[in-house]
Amino acid sequence: MKKLLVLFLLSSAAFTSNAQQVEFKMKLPLNKPLKAVTTMKMDMEGAQSMIMDMTTKSTINVAKFESPNYTIENTTDAVKMDIDAGMMTISYDSENPSDDPTAAAMGAQFENLIGKKITMITSETGKVVKMEGVDNAQNPFGNVEMSATYPDKPVKPGDTWTTEATSNGITTKALNKYVEKTAEGYVIESTSDMFKDETKIGSVVSTYIADPTTFFTKSATVKMDMEVEGQKITSEVIMKVE
Repeated sequence: MKKLLVLFLLSSAAFTSNAQQVEFKMKLPLNKPLKAVTTMKMDMEGAQSMIMDMTTKSTINVAKFESPNYTIENTTDAVKMDIDAGMMTISYDSENPSDDPTAAAMGAQFENLIGKKITMITSETGKVVKMEGVDNAQNPFGNVEMSATYPDKPVKPGDTWTTEATSNGITTKALNKYVEKTAEGYVIESTSDMFKDETKIGSVVSTYIADPTTFFTKSATVKMDMEVEGQKITSEVIMKVE
């Protein structure tokens, strides 16, 4: 009788553990566009100090699925920006054009961004395979990862996994953790170090919430600190997808 009780308890524990495990693989519907709003606050200290607030609105469309990869298109719909460079302040809003000469000059730089489509090939686990249409000079978010890369096996709350990605000559090494499932979705936290030529130049702390049905990132908060060529940069980027 005692052995049966022990076997029952062990079986129950194993079942509970398996029930908590989640296989993070995206299941995205095709051609059902989503709207995203991304805000960034950035503070640069150094020879050229600057504070910038920026908001972009975009449309995200999953155009194709060829197992195991999705083709995702992101089209910029609007850009709003406020820059404080000490002796000079500049504001630009693509949805509300201004006759101010400085705003018009900035508009000339960003007008090509409006309507611009970035195509991303990404695996079911969120790993970026290829990107097209990206102009680093116009990409305001640079190396900021706005979605999590998932593990290659089922995980339970508290489990961790590592990922690594290189973009624009900067390698980001991350430790990711599945925290919990809430009413909003699955919560994943990530801490990353950024390297250029094997020298650490910054760190990133991110929190992602994945949709409980599609596993697509529905919100992200990314905080970054880095130093490049004497410039100290701190930023916070928040994305919400509907």
